Amino acid sequence: MQKGAGQRRMGQPVSYRPDIDGLRAVSILLVVGYHANPWLLPGGFVGVDVFFVISGFLITQILLTRQHVGRFSIADFYARRVRRIFPALIAVLAATYAVGWLVLLPEQFQLLGKNIAAGVLFASNLFQLGQTGYFAPDAAENPLLHLWSLGVEEQFYIFWPLALPLLARSPHRRRWLLAVIVASFAAGLLTVINQKDWAFYSPVTRVWELLVGCLLAETKFVRSKRSNLSSAVGLTAIAGSALFLDRSLSFPGAYAALPVIGAALIIMSPKSALNCVVLSNKAMVWIGLISYPLYLWHWPLLSYLDILRNGVPNFLEIWAAVLAAVVLSTLTYLYVETPLRRRPHVAPKLAFGLACIGVIGVVTVAASGFEGRFPAELQQIAHVRTQDGAGFSDHCFIEKADAGLDASCIEPGDRPLVFLWGDSTAAALYPGLKYAETAHHFRLARFSQAGCVPILDSPKNGRCGSLNALTFQYLQSSRPDVVLLHAMWGDYRSLDGLEETIGRLKALNVPRIVILGPVPVWKRTLPHAIINTYRFRHELPKRIASGVSGPEADETMREFSLAHGVEYISARRSICDPEGCLALANGSSSEVVTTDNVHLSEAGSRFLIASIADELFVFTRIGLPRTEAIALPNQR
Repeated sequence: MQKGAGQRRMGQPVSYRPDIDGLRAVSILLVVGYHANPWLLPGGFVGVDVFFVISGFLITQILLTRQHVGRFSIADFYARRVRRIFPALIAVLAATYAVGWLVLLPEQFQLLGKNIAAGVLFASNLFQLGQTGYFAPDAAENPLLHLWSLGVEEQFYIFWPLALPLLARSPHRRRWLLAVIVASFAAGLLTVINQKDWAFYSPVTRVWELLVGCLLAETKFVRSKRSNLSSAVGLTAIAGSALFLDRSLSFPGAYAALPVIGAALIIMSPKSALNCVVLSNKAMVWIGLISYPLYLWHWPLLSYLDILRNGVPNFLEIWAAVLAAVVLSTLTYLYVETPLRRRPHVAPKLAFGLACIGVIGVVTVAASGFEGRFPAELQQIAHVRTQDGAGFSDHCFIEKADAGLDASCIEPGDRPLVFLWGDSTAAALYPGLKYAETAHHFRLARFSQAGCVPILDSPKNGRCGSLNALTFQYLQSSRPDVVLLHAMWGDYRSLDGLEETIGRLKALNVPRIVILGPVPVWKRTLPHAIINTYRFRHELPKRIASGVSGPEADETMREFSLAHGVEYISARRSICDPEGCLALANGSSSEVVTTDNVHLSEAGSRFLIASIADELFVFTRIGLPRTEAIALPNQR
């Protein structure tokens, strides 16, 4: 490809551009604003995409400049990267670990160890593929989630300094660059629908954003004349993305083109009024200079605030955390980053320091999160795990690999039969129901499937539909006295299918159809809420009022039940009162009511079933007598 008349020779040195630091400021302000208050900038996460373009542009300029003057060295390049990236990263990782030691439960602290190890290896983006998605509600519990973007960048920096000299020798280098950009963008389009996390975190689907910046630097496609229109369009694209995109959209995909093109248009217009006046303003330049440490500091502070405040920090607390991040970023830039960057032989020591942080992360994983960090009275609470409940090890709960619904899920005998049907929150009821059998003289059938509300013919989930159909066949064959339906009702927006299911149950002449309302849902886990309260009050709370769902879902299900002529029992009214929701049954640290944010513990299950026993265990025998033999569905 021939050079245009206005282009400079490839590799010609380029002077410092303050507007680029101003654009960095735009990038970090968008990200911080989004993380602080998503309603303020619902698409502020596009700031990372802007930064990718800046990063590709600047790194290519550096590489080409050094090649031009004959001073390019791979070893020197990576030493510079170490001095640039490692000082602030070491400081933030060490501080995050120290706070985590005081704040996080063993399982969460173990996960922090994994995140530290992945961050040290610059593979955080790949590690996150198996974790909570970036836009998931629980993402705030991961103080190092934001290192994913650093992983993408550093993975790019591994191959780009090696590929660029080879590419520079080719007369078709720009065609090759464009081909890779198109291929990477296409990969994102193809995967963002069904593999959203992969499209978000993978370097394959993100590299095109960095390469757009590389292409700008390689072609020298930067206007020497004032170009107010280009920069204005670019800023509009970025601002529009930040204001009108949100986490519900399939991002990155095609939407990522808006901030990427916007950043490119601004970079290629250095003489515009926007670049010269707004982006080159001293305040914007300063924010750009501290943008890297600010990116590192802000998210752990916001994450820990969210954890300590049980998921409901107020507006002032959030922005106090942001202000603290700005202060820490300024101190890091002035007294950590800048001095160490000027020491040419410090790279090996920094690499060793970061490696030590990584070893600490690995040791934390091996030590299962150091449960002994907690006082003896808190260790039982800190060690609570959902999977330890009897209902989740039962073969009639469909989540385990060896689980299966069959006739053995229905207890034999001639006592009245209570048929439990629902999702994983129904499985959590199993210990309480089993405990109540002796006193109330009934048999139990239990059929529960993770993530499957008890609705027949679910059009949205074929797996749930087939499992619920099988459950209904066993229900027909067993002729229960009471059908007990329970699920996270608040998570299912459409109750049309439940209406039809109730109609089919009524057609079987089931004596009693009972809907058990949703249990309280904690914003974070209840064990964490208990420990947080203990930190401030120095006593174990019996009830906690903050960070827990309100009565809306309970009222919705009550109204639905009344409208459709079925009985309703409120779980919430048994667990919660005006003082808050029950945290510890009988006030004992061994009897945490909820193991995570929604699943009852065995103690919680026994408490709830005992509380509703007089309503639930009322049996009216009608129709044919019950027998011990249960016919298999395919034998009827």
